[in-house]
Amino acid sequence: MRGLGGAVILAQAFQRFVFDLDGVVWRGNDPIAGAPETVRAIRDAGKRVCFVTNNSSETHETYLKKLGDVGAGSSIEEIVSSADATARLLERTIPGIRGRLAYVIGGQGLRDAVVGTGARLASEVEATDASLVVVGWDRDLTYEKLRVATLAIRAGGIFVASNTDATYPTPEGMWPGGGAIVAALRTATGIEPVVAGKPEPILLEVAADRLGGTPALVIGDRVETDVAAAHAVGWPSALVLTGASGVPELAASPHQPDYILGSLGELLEDRPHPFTRPGSGPDLPEIATMLHAGGLMSGAARERLGRTLVAEVDRRPIGTAAWEPLEGSRALLRSVAVHADRRTAGVGTVVVAAALRHAYEHGVRDVWLATETAEAFFAARGFRRVDRDQAPESVLEHPQVQRECSVTAAIMHAVLPG
Repeated sequence: MRGLGGAVILAQAFQRFVFDLDGVVWRGNDPIAGAPETVRAIRDAGKRVCFVTNNSSETHETYLKKLGDVGAGSSIEEIVSSADATARLLERTIPGIRGRLAYVIGGQGLRDAVVGTGARLASEVEATDASLVVVGWDRDLTYEKLRVATLAIRAGGIFVASNTDATYPTPEGMWPGGGAIVAALRTATGIEPVVAGKPEPILLEVAADRLGGTPALVIGDRVETDVAAAHAVGWPSALVLTGASGVPELAASPHQPDYILGSLGELLEDRPHPFTRPGSGPDLPEIATMLHAGGLMSGAARERLGRTLVAEVDRRPIGTAAWEPLEGSRALLRSVAVHADRRTAGVGTVVVAAALRHAYEHGVRDVWLATETAEAFFAARGFRRVDRDQAPESVLEHPQVQRECSVTAAIMHAVLPG
């Protein structure tokens, strides 16, 4: 991570904030604990805020009401959706947009945005003759809509997607998102769409107009869209782990955030935001101290130094994690420890993410670990417990597992995407 590399309250460090909505402020219709209060506190401190979402289905008025209902508050000017980005894209790139016949798969927000460009919405009778097919998230999707859109695209209609998010986070789990609909049409037509929403930069360009200046700290739950979009415009970013992306997805992404937060409320807390880097010889005493304090052994720390990561603040290591290769693309995550006075401050998440990223860069895709006391910590970061008889022998018979873990230790597993 780049970041500020020290202890800081992020809400004080920046003047402008861009908040994603789904998975950051709410999940489905339920507010995420602490998120509305955090938004209010930042606004009350005189900061500029903007809400930016890839969900193009709802109108601005709907988002305004929902933000008010969950206690975050807002104004129309603070709300930007991928429908706004779609409208700007159409006006910027489609010659003669006014009067063009457009077929839209999506909600009212996207339909309003297309009409706002001067395009004419196609009726059912004329839909297959549309010269423009605009697709977003549609909870009323039917096969008939896919059929009509496929015919129009294959006949030469320009294919535009408001966003390509594969999933949508809800309290019951992930639903298919707008990207799933786009993928069906991509498969049926063989045509790649022009995309308006994140990770493309247009959405944040609209947000910059609303904020009255840049840069802003972009806070999102998807590394492949929110963080990537921030990178595209050169803005700092923070990933919250309350939505779509977890630590395994972060490890496999070419886009790394400046900060990792458990939830939005951590913006208000004085927390360390460490740099992560490979361990080196001078780090060994601090690594040993952290391991011993966590009840772990440090005898082979020097031998695995090339696969050891440290998190540091003010040039002092405050967290460590290591990995060891097993057979094939499999590895064991081990020796995860945080300095005693930095526990529960997010350092463990940062250093585990760094270790998984390092392992991923060395071809690892299948990560295992054994833990006596930290099952909840690892479960919250994308690992799942498996029965011991499902674990590979290379894990169960590993010297560290044999030496440091009892037969009741939790065996946990995560797959790194890609």
